[in-house]
Amino acid sequence: MDSTQLAQALEQLPHDTLLTEIPQVQNSIKHLLRSNREMREYDPEGKDDDLLAAISENETLIQRYEARIDLTLKVIRERLGEAAAREVGSNVDAFRQQYPTTSSSNGDDDGVFL
Repeated sequence: MDSTQLAQALEQLPHDTLLTEIPQVQNSIKHLLRSNREMREYDPEGKDDDLLAAISENETLIQRYEARIDLTLKVIRERLGEAAAREVGSNVDAFRQQYPTTSSSNGDDDGVFL
């Protein structure tokens, strides 16, 4: 799903469902980060090509999820107003400080979990 389709889908969601979208995506990011950490601990020298590929796939997915969060915040701002966007954005900022990732992009896959 590209960002235009995702934005259209988000705009159709009821307000309460829209507000739960970000925590659900954040939960997925947490699991992907944990999985990557575990794979790196299992193969600290980075010699297992399968694990390296899985880590790379997860990192790409994390970037896409980060972009999804940003788009969801934009839709929240448009539909629910600046105050709601600030409140949710504050939670997003706290999450990103607690669980730093490498970048941002766009997404909707399942990733590789251990």
